[in-house]
Amino acid sequence: MHNEIDLTRARAAAEAALDAAERNGKRISVTVVDHRGHDVFAVRGDGAPWFTVGVARAKAATAALMGAASGDLAGLRAAHPDLLDLIGAQTTQPMTTLAGGVPVRLDGRVVGAIGVSGADPDEDVSFARAGIAALASVTERSGA
Repeated sequence: MHNEIDLTRARAAAEAALDAAERNGKRISVTVVDHRGHDVFAVRGDGAPWFTVGVARAKAATAALMGAASGDLAGLRAAHPDLLDLIGAQTTQPMTTLAGGVPVRLDGRVVGAIGVSGADPDEDVSFARAGIAALASVTERSGA
């Protein structure tokens, strides 16, 4: 099915995020997940701290499962402190409100997400969006 995140699209998204970070002198990790928050592609860029892949994975899974940017969920945690923990207990990944996880929408529905970790929160979001732009470009070229 062409309206899902496959390995080709996930790899293109991750490479675009890594390239954007490199141009800005940042060392990051990137994880691209499907709509259930399961890994499609994960990579730790050269020089990125060891733990950033796991953080990127949590950001991506949160964005995919909640259908919202991970950083946008801080208000939900503030209003309902236990809710994200209860949701996270039902998933294979911890939930987070750290910025850097952005959902991917194709044909109007969430099909996955990209998570970036290793830079400042706003930069992580920017690099994730660069990845989404590349993913959209691959999708357009493939005719999906």
